[in-house]
Amino acid sequence: MNTEILILRLFHIFTGVFWAGGVFYLAFFIFPAVNAMGPDGGKFMQQLSRTKKMPTIMTAMGLLNVLAGIRMMQIVSGNFQAAWFQSGMGLAITIGSIAAIGALSIGMFFNKPRAEKMAKISTVVAASGAPPTPEQMQEIGKLKAALEKGVKVMAWHLLVAVVMMATARYW
Repeated sequence: MNTEILILRLFHIFTGVFWAGGVFYLAFFIFPAVNAMGPDGGKFMQQLSRTKKMPTIMTAMGLLNVLAGIRMMQIVSGNFQAAWFQSGMGLAITIGSIAAIGALSIGMFFNKPRAEKMAKISTVVAASGAPPTPEQMQEIGKLKAALEKGVKVMAWHLLVAVVMMATARYW
């Protein structure tokens, strides 16, 4: 048994469950609940973006997951041999990898900056002790809408990744 593969696989599964589960939960449960809450939903989203550095942790889980996956792919493919990628399993894992890297890119380059900007605005509002200005509310609303769309796109990418990874050995 290859100890490195065993450790990488466990790490890959743990970070993948955390990352994909978090994204699915946000996309299909948290955002619909926030939208149903009206103005209080905005307050919840502001707090969520600040809580325990959620955007940073989600990004880190995605990055660690992808890096572990790439290293495992390197090992099982014989250092990226073309023949492995032409196999059913290699093709499925490649498709899943591309989907996961797409989700990670959306999270790192679009969603994380939006969430951080929302947190910054909400921190300024909280420090002022006054309700948010109309401009702040408008900016938070735009950021939340863009973040929600980005999280949903990530969720679909991660769904493809999970399905491909889970079924790869049967291709």
